[in-house]
Amino acid sequence: MNEYYNNPIKTYTHTVLPYPADTDPIVASTHNGTHCLFWDPGIHKARIQYKQSLQDVCDWANIWIKEHGIDGFFSDNRNWYEIANIVKLNMWVADIRTQGIIKPMMLYYDGNQKFGINNGESRLRALTCISEITMLESFISTHVKYAENFKHLPQIENFDQFTEICKTPIGTEYMFTTTDKDAPYGIFWYEYDSEYTRAVTPGESDCVNMLKRYLDTSNIKFDIEWFNNLVDWSTYRSNS
Repeated sequence: MNEYYNNPIKTYTHTVLPYPADTDPIVASTHNGTHCLFWDPGIHKARIQYKQSLQDVCDWANIWIKEHGIDGFFSDNRNWYEIANIVKLNMWVADIRTQGIIKPMMLYYDGNQKFGINNGESRLRALTCISEITMLESFISTHVKYAENFKHLPQIENFDQFTEICKTPIGTEYMFTTTDKDAPYGIFWYEYDSEYTRAVTPGESDCVNMLKRYLDTSNIKFDIEWFNNLVDWSTYRSNS
């Protein structure tokens, strides 16, 4: 990982009063005016660059299982994060069809043709199955030298504005990872707990165990259509 992005995750609570400037995570992410943050209520998904598409996820899992078997696929804990995302993606396709995308994306712009993505790539992958959703609400973190490109958009200057856009209730905990002043953008990652997404964000170990039980009893090959059909994951939960 680039040294710009080694900063620790910090937790902030959505409160009634604005944060003081010296502890506000959005203010901190500007690094004294080096970086800035904008809000776009509608970015077309074609303008965002995947790091790993849904088809890439399918190919990765199928190759691993073919070469190492199901037991080998699960025995390497370096796979567990991606394995868990397979289960979550299956849930998220169905959930997004029902209630839409709840949390805004966190994109970055570093001068390339497409936006990079640090928050929301799994949601973007899910939209491979949902062609009718094309526009995405997104924060855009960038360097001040690119600010002119976004002068038509609202600039987000503090945590109070950020939480207002996210429409979170008072007391919601947020987590942020900011970059350093020499990075091409200011915010690397953010997250917050939401009652609307809690049911479809099981823990990593639960997801790994559920998928293992599922594959032990189902002879399938992952493809995009598989994500279109919600598995009854309650069948594969441990009773203990």
